[in-house]
Amino acid sequence: MAKRDLSGRSDEALTIPATDCRELISGADFDGELATFHLLGIIIYNSDGAADAVVDIYDQDEGVAVAANQQFTIVAPFGVTTIVSLDAPGWQFHTNITAATTGGTIAAYEAGAWGYLEGGM
Repeated sequence: MAKRDLSGRSDEALTIPATDCRELISGADFDGELATFHLLGIIIYNSDGAADAVVDIYDQDEGVAVAANQQFTIVAPFGVTTIVSLDAPGWQFHTNITAATTGGTIAAYEAGAWGYLEGGM
């Protein structure tokens, strides 16, 4: 199967899980493309001046967080950029890659992800 690189940023600020998970790659639609996304990295800038961010990553579309869809958590200290890199083949996502935060401030375009798509259209 052909692999296609995919990267991007969230065009919305992250919010709390009970309110909404936001796409880390705006416009992504893995299940709609019948593809699997292999996550190779995430970047998060927490612009808060005092509070760390606890960022939960989900394999689901935007909407209220579903605990069963949570994949892992990243702690992003305040005032710095946190980068998480994964070795190939990466972490697989089948629906979408979304995130929500408790604490901190992750504004629009301050979080993103990269990797590759496999399969699909």
